Amino acid sequence: MREKEKRLEFNIFAALVLLFIGGALLSLNVGATEGFDEQIFWLLRVPRTICAIAVGGGLAVAGTLIQASLGNPLADPYTIGIASAAALGAVLGSLLKSHQFLGAGVSAFIFSLAALVFLGFWLRKSFRHSTEVLLAGVIVGFFFTSLATLVMALADPAAWTSTFTWLMGAFGPLSLSEASATLALMCIATVIGWLHWKPLDLLSVDELSAESVGLNIGAFRRRVFILVALMTAVCVSVAGVIGFVGLIVPHTLRRLGLRRHFTLIPASFLGGAALIACSDVAARVVARPSELPVGVVMALMGAPFFLMIARKQER
Repeated sequence: MREKEKRLEFNIFAALVLLFIGGALLSLNVGATEGFDEQIFWLLRVPRTICAIAVGGGLAVAGTLIQASLGNPLADPYTIGIASAAALGAVLGSLLKSHQFLGAGVSAFIFSLAALVFLGFWLRKSFRHSTEVLLAGVIVGFFFTSLATLVMALADPAAWTSTFTWLMGAFGPLSLSEASATLALMCIATVIGWLHWKPLDLLSVDELSAESVGLNIGAFRRRVFILVALMTAVCVSVAGVIGFVGLIVPHTLRRLGLRRHFTLIPASFLGGAALIACSDVAARVVARPSELPVGVVMALMGAPFFLMIARKQER
């Protein structure tokens, strides 16, 4: 049985690597403009592809971590509202006189962590009940999204269209160094999350089992909250609110047979990176020469997927 599991894991990883490479190549070679232009390739497509890989992988891993630590398959940075809180923080941070990329990221982290701590305190053990998570996530998400929209409208009415598009989930203009820094942060955070695979395995099954081996669940969840808040903040600050990545990818991988977080976390990074890279390509070519927000493409895929999972959970 063990040999069969290893073979299954190897096959899934091989397929994910191929999807990852294919998604990256598509993102580098397909866009709103036809033909090859060296300047567009190096200044736009390369940073955007790196950013798509970082954001997709980061959000998928964040969803995996929060689902395991809270024991709820419906939890991810989007559905529980912390992505919207990070968006408000990023908007406020971008208005500061400091470096826009750094200021937006720090402010988004503070807001996302505050929202996650507030939800954890408010719901306590109700995080395991999908109805409570959905209700809280909808309320928090709408509230912070509305505040972010209000701030953007009052701060710069002339830039309303571009900022609203970003809020719906779109990759803004990033330099190669900023995109590379985003990818490096997501890789480091993924490794940190992967190092906690054993307690995540225990928590995803049963809290009593985790406590019986000496795991301090409260302290462990706080560490996970900080890591998830950081990953969400970085992703939102560079790409706005892109939903359902952290829900679709880990849930699909579990259904395929990946149960251990030792393999699930790196697999989620590869799957999320491939998903967002391909979704971004679709967003660029569907309405060519215009571009759709990548968050719209993800919502069209993610909403039916979410309803399917929610229906199974409520049975």
